[in-house]
Amino acid sequence: MKNLLITVFVLLQTTLVSAQNALDNNVKALLQTDNVEVIGRNDNHADLPDGTVSYCKFVEFTMTRKKKSLLLGLERAAIADQAKAYSVYVKKPGSNSNARTKQSYDYGANNEYSVTLGTYPSHSYYGMCFADPNDSIRRHAYCFVWFKDGGNYHCYYYHVYGVKPSEFAAYKTKSNKVRTKTYSDGTVVVTETYDSDGNLRSSTTSPQPTVEEVKTDIDFMLQFGNLRAAFLDAIKDADAKTLQTGIVVKIARLCKENGKVLTQNERATCARSIDEMSNALRKTNADSFMSGMLQEAKGALSK
Repeated sequence: MKNLLITVFVLLQTTLVSAQNALDNNVKALLQTDNVEVIGRNDNHADLPDGTVSYCKFVEFTMTRKKKSLLLGLERAAIADQAKAYSVYVKKPGSNSNARTKQSYDYGANNEYSVTLGTYPSHSYYGMCFADPNDSIRRHAYCFVWFKDGGNYHCYYYHVYGVKPSEFAAYKTKSNKVRTKTYSDGTVVVTETYDSDGNLRSSTTSPQPTVEEVKTDIDFMLQFGNLRAAFLDAIKDADAKTLQTGIVVKIARLCKENGKVLTQNERATCARSIDEMSNALRKTNADSFMSGMLQEAKGALSK
């Protein structure tokens, strides 16, 4: 147990991880120890019209006041790397700040729910918002609240995700007009478009590109060329994420499992093509996962 407490304490002191992950990681680590008692937990998810989700993950816990060092560690995690947050809210007992006294973090299908900080003068509040790197209109909010409660510290922790309030009106107008849903059964990709009333407006079916057995370099180049063409066509549709993801994973698999059959010149040709695909993706439909898969494919060709 002593070694476990030391490990958790080190986790709480770290400033090497980003603020976006520090508080979340440290709270999760702390909840696995004997130092806290979880007295409440809730996980609310709401489906949005475009097929995405908004949620609030909440946990309520207490710890003895003898473990104040652990609480201070959570505070340090909450304020680490604040420069990476686009919104920061801190309010502690005795604060005479002239800044607004409360801060709300909205979520839900219509942003109809919210977590509000700053209500009680006896509480300490920390809240930070980080833009979703894969979706500029959405954000993650991490909120931590604590106060003295007899011989314990009483704590609330929230992880809120959803559309930024400043972007919600424009998002709602767009999502009310049309909604696209894409799914795959492994052989075909089906894309369905619905109107604001939920009525199906159109449905298209596209073959899912397959990776066949590769025996020669010609087999490889033929399949690579087909996947490349399919990918460059698929990224023109921002909603066809399922199809795009399937293609890049197959490109990575093809290169990792069969790149050894290529000549040096063929490797260079495919590497240049992957760079072209990465540039096209970045300009038309940026996605960190797909970019990563393309780089995995290119890296496999250099081995």
